[in-house]
Amino acid sequence: MAGKLFGAFLILLVLLPFEINSQEFKSLQNLEGAQKGDITNGLNQVKKYLKTYGYYHHDIEHTLDDQFDDSLESALKAYQGYLGIDVTGKIDSGTIGAMLTPRCGVPDHLVSNYNFPGGRFKWTKRSLTWSVQNSVNVFSEDELSPVLTAAFKSWADVSQLKFAKASKGTRSDIRIGFFPKDHGDGNPFKDGEFAHAYYPQVGWFHFNSKWKWTFDPSGKDGKNKVDVQSISVHEIGHLIGLNHSDLKSAVMYAYFAPGITKRDLTQDDKDGIQALYPK
Repeated sequence: MAGKLFGAFLILLVLLPFEINSQEFKSLQNLEGAQKGDITNGLNQVKKYLKTYGYYHHDIEHTLDDQFDDSLESALKAYQGYLGIDVTGKIDSGTIGAMLTPRCGVPDHLVSNYNFPGGRFKWTKRSLTWSVQNSVNVFSEDELSPVLTAAFKSWADVSQLKFAKASKGTRSDIRIGFFPKDHGDGNPFKDGEFAHAYYPQVGWFHFNSKWKWTFDPSGKDGKNKVDVQSISVHEIGHLIGLNHSDLKSAVMYAYFAPGITKRDLTQDDKDGIQALYPK
């Protein structure tokens, strides 16, 4: 199975180039051509990026300075290889383009002890409940609920899991809503993050309210908006224990874009959930 399963952290989604407000990301554009041995202002931001998304082993102390060292070259090669761009070990235009793309906040590469084909982070029960707990009212609960129901059904149809909306006043296993950048979970949204969710058995799924969201990307102005259902299907995959796939066609691929839909599970997605929750 090309898709990868791995250990707990939070997740987010990303995609094609967009306007980034953060100055630290804009500085990447000045680094093209940097290679091992260079000392260049701004390389520390590349190191921070690669560390955030899992390309440095977190159990090893790394110096986040402006020195292009062996560790940075190794991390860059791993990043480039994962994304299927030219593996140069240098900061080239393809690498800069990828780093300037909005993305999922979960690390792409397995750099910890969480090596568990078949999964360690999964629910111990097969029937789960969910609820809407908006902090920012982008959509009402009545508008959002049918879309979430359809997204959960995508996974229920191919697995041993069942999902039901929780009754009013009862605590649900999964809690979903739209939230501002800093929303009290200890993981404020970074520039370019569409949403994030937590692995089992935390049950948190947060949409980033700063984006323009839609239920119909094919409608008026849809090309500039993010499809709620597509993001929901992806994030639910994380909620039930899947990490990102390295297949671009898969729902669990980390990159996405406004104006498109990606709601249908591929065989890779199905293989992942069925391996995690076997019959």
